[in-house]
Amino acid sequence: MRSDELWRRVEAAAGPVGEMTPLLEKVRDCAWRITDPDVAGLDADALYEAVLPVAFAAADDKRRRAYEAIDAG
Repeated sequence: MRSDELWRRVEAAAGPVGEMTPLLEKVRDCAWRITDPDVAGLDADALYEAVLPVAFAAADDKRRRAYEAIDAG
């Protein structure tokens, strides 16, 4: 899934994600670096609605690339 399409889907599900953009980029690229300050002050429901689609899309992309690598070998 292309990045711009992913952000459109997240915004459709959770509303504008402007303040969450740095967090969502961390979820997509390096989730292990997320700390308490990254999520401080964010509404739990909005957080789940925004983070889960990004996390699932990132995991699906990694899974797809792994299968392509296996098939190419």
